[in-house]
Amino acid sequence: MRIDLDGPEPMYRQIAVLISMEIEKGDYPPNRPVPSEAELCDRFSVSRRTARSAYDLLAEHGWIVRAPGKGTYAAATPGTPLGNQPPTPHDSQG
Repeated sequence: MRIDLDGPEPMYRQIAVLISMEIEKGDYPPNRPVPSEAELCDRFSVSRRTARSAYDLLAEHGWIVRAPGKGTYAAATPGTPLGNQPPTPHDSQG
């Protein structure tokens, strides 16, 4: 998935969806670090505010956990869907 700079979806949401998909497929295992906000800025050529907004959305939906002074980690269990992403196996469980 690529970030669509001209699309209707805000960049922070596109980044959040992409990171949640990477967490879901195991690129960032549970309780392990995810990229820092600065790394997101470099990877996607976005401002720190955009990177922070993406992580705010991921935290709100339970995909990541922030540990002040320690970093940001993938949550122990997958979060709730952010929308605009394909359904995952845990979405249909309940």
